[in-house]
Amino acid sequence: MDITQFVWLTTVVLTGTAAGAMAGHTLLLGRFLGWLLERKGAAVFRDTYPAFIRERSPQVLFDNLFTLTILVTTAFNAYLYLSGRTATLSLLAAALQWAFVGVFFGTGFAKLEGELFKQGNTSPELVGKFVSRNVPLCALSSILLLASFVCLLLMRF
Repeated sequence: MDITQFVWLTTVVLTGTAAGAMAGHTLLLGRFLGWLLERKGAAVFRDTYPAFIRERSPQVLFDNLFTLTILVTTAFNAYLYLSGRTATLSLLAAALQWAFVGVFFGTGFAKLEGELFKQGNTSPELVGKFVSRNVPLCALSSILLLASFVCLLLMRF
């Protein structure tokens, strides 16, 4: 296995893990959070989740999975460019991951999650926005990451 194949494999594994994590959030965690927040569990959430986030020990890979995935995919593309082997599928994979970032921040969902998860703001307006946007935006994010994963899998060296 040469360096290109090793970096490609690392990129594929990280992208697949990120896509799986986002799909899991869409299908399981997102629905659970919606149910909890809609069923008057907002007070329980407010009193427990922000404290959990503050007090838990850092988990470097999980806490930075999406950032690491995008950085590695972008670095892989830079490596391919510098070695004269630019690949359309790899460029598309990176573009799809950057689109994921655009969805997360561009829609205001990152700010919304921060207010809810870190600050514990469970006002009915904020909870309503989160519940209505969570699954659709996470589903779109899952599709973008899964498409990126497929692009990387289809690459040939």
